[in-house]
Amino acid sequence: MSITGMSSFLQELESYCFSVAIVTFLDSNREPMVITLTRQGQQVTYGDDWGIKELFISKLLWDCNPSGSLILRSFTQEIDEFTQLPIKELRGYILQGDGDDLAFEKLSPKAMFACHNTDAQTDEPLALEQSVRYC
Repeated sequence: MSITGMSSFLQELESYCFSVAIVTFLDSNREPMVITLTRQGQQVTYGDDWGIKELFISKLLWDCNPSGSLILRSFTQEIDEFTQLPIKELRGYILQGDGDDLAFEKLSPKAMFACHNTDAQTDEPLALEQSVRYC
């Protein structure tokens, strides 16, 4: 089910930024944009430079026509008992922007797992990444 609204999407992303998260956005021209989100209390900062959030919003609205995609990697405080690394949560979204607003659909954990663990060219399974939770 698709959800409409830029503010709803930003709230979705920020709600999963526990301390640090990495956003990887791919627009309709297959141009990537990578942003680090950092939480300090209730405030989430987009990148290290002034204006990054505004640029990101603009790209979401204008460069997702007909569609774009986004992966959110959230780092938790939980430690994997085998690797002793923080557990990383992965979420994926399909985006559609029309210049005025944004519609988004969250991928299921099963779809996220398949996307993350399948070679795009050969369709062969990839080695599983440690300390990852698909959400």
